Amino acid sequence: MKVCVISLTRIGHGACRRSRRVRVFESLDDGWIVCTSFTRATHHRRLRDPPELDTVMSSFARVPAARPASAAAPHARASSRRGSAGRGDARATTAAASTSDADALGIAFPSCAPGEGARGRGLFVTGEDPAVPLVRTPLSVTVCVPEAVGPAASDACVDAVRALYAGWEEALGVAPPEPVVEFLTRGEAPKDLRVAVALAWATRAVPAWRAYRRETVPAAFDALYLASEDELEALQDETIARMAVGSGANYAAGWGQLRSDHPEVVRLLESIENDDDDDDALSVEEDFTWARACAHTRAMSGTLGGGACAFVVPGVDLANHSFEPNAVFAVSADSRAFELTWDTEHSTNFGKRSAPAPPKRGDEVLICYGARMPNALLMLHYGFLDPTNPNDQLPMECLLPGARIVRSAVVARAGKRLSDEKDARAEWAARQMMTMSNPTESAGDTKSDLRCVAAMRDAANAALDAFPTAADDDEAALADGARDMTARMEMCVRYRLMQKRNIQAFVRFLDTLEEEAREA
Repeated sequence: MKVCVISLTRIGHGACRRSRRVRVFESLDDGWIVCTSFTRATHHRRLRDPPELDTVMSSFARVPAARPASAAAPHARASSRRGSAGRGDARATTAAASTSDADALGIAFPSCAPGEGARGRGLFVTGEDPAVPLVRTPLSVTVCVPEAVGPAASDACVDAVRALYAGWEEALGVAPPEPVVEFLTRGEAPKDLRVAVALAWATRAVPAWRAYRRETVPAAFDALYLASEDELEALQDETIARMAVGSGANYAAGWGQLRSDHPEVVRLLESIENDDDDDDALSVEEDFTWARACAHTRAMSGTLGGGACAFVVPGVDLANHSFEPNAVFAVSADSRAFELTWDTEHSTNFGKRSAPAPPKRGDEVLICYGARMPNALLMLHYGFLDPTNPNDQLPMECLLPGARIVRSAVVARAGKRLSDEKDARAEWAARQMMTMSNPTESAGDTKSDLRCVAAMRDAANAALDAFPTAADDDEAALADGARDMTARMEMCVRYRLMQKRNIQAFVRFLDTLEEEAREA
């Protein structure tokens, strides 16, 4: 088996598919072309006559520097890829054998490779043996903090994390100083703040981590808590806007907390000389702000020394999100690496478990960032939304007129019909109503069902009328101005459009429910 260890592409703010190290060739069988900026969430544009990919290259070749890209929207955590032809939803990439400092991280891709897909940049299967790890990164180069500190802390876990950082000396040539390690393992601070300190120190002091940041990790993030007033206003959702403002204020206070409570850690961060040839080098505070956003988007859970830990793992952190994941991640059985592996136990389909599918060449490798996360939280922390998110909810005012009144048997028949008609979002609305319907058949009748339908339709239309813009206006804004929007602004507009489309799907469900009630 051939194991490839590669350096990934530079993805800076506004960077696109072409970079200093990698050029991406992409095509989709169904006519979809994905235009992606790594620091901006991915969006899809459909072309009538998509260009054909004449040649798929599996060798590596060095290419020119990155150029600006157009806007994007969901799911992107990833970077560039050495590609394979795939199955139409993955594009091939060429790249050159690298001499980057990031090579010292020792990231191995035994059975997948970074690349381009419908979710933007991600990881794609190159080998079909599920027993072979997809990604394997030495544990001795990862960032790790115990989740618990104080009385709840595990000494065994703390010792294991300390041993990990001691291993940086051999693996990376430099290890964090004792005051930093003490803060990471026992500091009375939130885990994301401690991860941020570890990332800030690593990307300032460790050449391999500094190169990985420069070449692979976004220079800026699209999390909603970083949004401007105009972007928050574009959501047309005051509740989520307030949540974003509150979260932003809380995270912004982190630097002050660090300076006040742990000045020695700040002094050590400030003492690191930046030897990059970059006139725009960030201050330590700016580095910390970047690192905390990075921690929110790239940290993942694992167990070390018998205790729960938060990790940032180069290579593994390139996997994109889905509510139907096909891969799992964990510290390896030999405790020498952090691995991403194909899920051979089960597949998840919106909460339903089924027999796992074997990996196929070109499949995108997907993990779940949070099985119960609604789009509000995905936007808040990760800077993307999922139009098919099963955790989103219809406005309660639309459902209340029928709550515990409309008969569940009629709702079930309407849902089944919508499923047969392949109207997935209207069926989703039916499932929402099902949780609030009356399971007692004798408790209602056709007249009560019809009264509920009429009242819920009025509530849905009122909810749509309350928005400052109509769905058609939002679609026109995206069609005419998406290229001029920031990625976060585009996400906000797509969110408000999705909310309206959800209510419209609810109205379609009500139309079907009315027909079923009349036939009952």
